[in-house]
Amino acid sequence: MTNKEFFQQCWKAELPSTITALKALPAADKLGYKPAAKNRSAKELVDHFVSHVEDLIEGVETGVINHRVMADYPSIENAIEVFETGTERLMTLLDTVDETTWNEKNVPMLVMGNKFGEKPLSGMCWMFLFDIIHHRGQLSTYYRAMGAAQPSIYGPTAEMIEAMMAQMQAAN
Repeated sequence: MTNKEFFQQCWKAELPSTITALKALPAADKLGYKPAAKNRSAKELVDHFVSHVEDLIEGVETGVINHRVMADYPSIENAIEVFETGTERLMTLLDTVDETTWNEKNVPMLVMGNKFGEKPLSGMCWMFLFDIIHHRGQLSTYYRAMGAAQPSIYGPTAEMIEAMMAQMQAAN
């Protein structure tokens, strides 16, 4: 398996957890929640990490990423649609990328028109995937404070464990 194929496998493996996290968000009126003034709100986190798929599509198609710092999806449903369809498009585009391009093609990332950095396409893809996972983890700390049920992203939640323990006690 090549590094590119491994990346695609990892991205696809993270897709269900990301969609689960997005679908578990509460009503739109609670998405302004943030635990501290310097934190992003839940909506801002979603807009930030969902836009990464669009950034990568642009990077593969044009060789440059104009980072979508201020993405603003009209709804969580729209963000989910963008992420799912973007994932399909990104995987299709990556299928056409040869190993030399994947490993050696430098992709500059611009933020508000200014060069923020540059990495090989492979490094840029991995960086954005890890950033999605990182921000999804941040978002996972917001659910209970927003009054939403904690979604199961990588394993059982505290509520699931409590329910299992109660079932086991009732069975004894």
